[in-house]
Amino acid sequence: KRVEKETQLLLAQRELKKYKERLRSAESTKDQALVELEKARGIANTLTYKLSGLNESKESSLLATQTANDQAKELEGANSNNQISNDTSWQTELADARGRYSSVVAELDEAKQELRRMRQEFCASTDMKASAAARATEAVHAIEANTGRAHELRKEIAAVNDSLTHVKHAYVQTMQEHAGIMKSLEDSSSTTAAQQTQVVLEALQMEAHAEDTGDLEAKLAATVAEVRSIEQQLNSVKASQLSSLASVTTDLTEAKGTLHKLAEEEQTQRNLLESLKMELAKVKREHQELKKKEAEAEIISGELQSKLQNAKDELAVALAAEAKVRGASDELISTLNQLTAECEDAKVEADKMKQEAEMLKREAETTKIVLEDSEKRLSVALVEAEEAKAAEASALSQIKSLSEKTDAARASTSEHGAKITISMEEFDSLNKKVNDADTLAGMKVSAAAALVEAVKASETEAMKKLESIRKEIEGIQVATAEAIKKAEMADAAKSAVEGELKRWREREQKKWGSAEISPRVPVDQKEYVANRLSDVGPATVEMKACWADKSANNSRKIVRSSTMKKKMFPSLSGIFNRKKNQVEAGMASYLPGENVS
Repeated sequence: KRVEKETQLLLAQRELKKYKERLRSAESTKDQALVELEKARGIANTLTYKLSGLNESKESSLLATQTANDQAKELEGANSNNQISNDTSWQTELADARGRYSSVVAELDEAKQELRRMRQEFCASTDMKASAAARATEAVHAIEANTGRAHELRKEIAAVNDSLTHVKHAYVQTMQEHAGIMKSLEDSSSTTAAQQTQVVLEALQMEAHAEDTGDLEAKLAATVAEVRSIEQQLNSVKASQLSSLASVTTDLTEAKGTLHKLAEEEQTQRNLLESLKMELAKVKREHQELKKKEAEAEIISGELQSKLQNAKDELAVALAAEAKVRGASDELISTLNQLTAECEDAKVEADKMKQEAEMLKREAETTKIVLEDSEKRLSVALVEAEEAKAAEASALSQIKSLSEKTDAARASTSEHGAKITISMEEFDSLNKKVNDADTLAGMKVSAAAALVEAVKASETEAMKKLESIRKEIEGIQVATAEAIKKAEMADAAKSAVEGELKRWREREQKKWGSAEISPRVPVDQKEYVANRLSDVGPATVEMKACWADKSANNSRKIVRSSTMKKKMFPSLSGIFNRKKNQVEAGMASYLPGENVS
């Protein structure tokens, strides 16, 4: 039992050593997490300092852009006041403004680079914070595992304490048993010693008679020495048992101390865990604040970029306004020249359209003449067809009378018993003439009917095309009237624009020539002329916008009508030529008054 208890105590001590090592490792990880948290705090402080510097640089860049805008406005005012006399000084001031603008852009680029560096450092700090948070979570998990293991150790230590109480009870029982055993041993040893001494004395008494007294004394000394050795052995056994009991009690006290230390360390670990949780929540709050600050910095940078773009646009507008003011007069002159050219083109187009209309009228008259000629030829062809039919009827009547005569002659000859003989050649020639007459009559009738149908179809087609030509002529006349009207409107608008431009130039010369000139924005000549044209009238204002489309539409109508006319008249002439040839061919193939017999 004693050996088993000692082995259990040794195992408990080893487990305590292991738990102590784990606690040390947890403390080391906690220290590392604290160090990393301190580093993260330092990085956050540096980032806040840099953000404040960035805000200051942003404010300075905003002030610089505002000053640049003010200077640009002042330059525009100076340009409006001294545009003619101080051109060189305005250019120098514009160059200075551009230089200041480029310096502001460079400062803004530097601020952007600083913001990029701050973002990179913030990303690095966030990574470090994430790693620190991961380590903190690992430490928390380790602490939770250690707390669980400490709880198990507590249970094991409680079991060991129970076993120690059992050991104590067993020890008390063993001590009681040992006392009883010692008493019994003392009693037994005393009785045995007495018995042995009695035996020895009896033996000595028995030997006394046989041996000498010296031998008896030696034997007595030996027995006394044996008794003393037995007593020493008993004392050594008692001392060893007492030392083992003292060692067990010391081990129990040490185990109680270690258990108390473990409880204290568990409490410290819990406190440390709570502090780590608080630090983690604080780090999370700081991280959220840094994210908000980063978003605000991005918004501010976007606003700066938009303001910079607006400044660029305003500068470009100022430069473009100067170019517009310089090229406005040339453009107005070019527009006037264009209007005059368009008026001339409209007049030329109107003349061309009149000529085309006259030509179309003449061609329509020629088509009418051709149609009348074709109608006359058609009537002649119909008359000839009627004559052919009459000739065919007369030929048939002659053939019929001839056949009747031959039949009567045959009947008379048959009655008188005489016969009329005709040669085979005459009979074949008569049959051939009859067949030729029949086929020729059928051919003439079918040709006349086909000719009549063709002439009717060509007549209807010619009437349709004549109607389309009349419509085209009417459209051309309407387009010509519109072109003449637009040309008159263009002349009126040109005269109005020239008058307004002349009056505007006179007023501007008077204003620039006067001594007291108030600073104002340069007048846009295009807008002024457009406003004055709006006062002249809506027809003159809309003339230039509508004239190009109308002239293009009219030119397209003229070209389309001329092409349709060119395509249509050759087809009509071809049709009439074909019908004429067919009629002539029909007349040549028909022989009126031909003797069919």
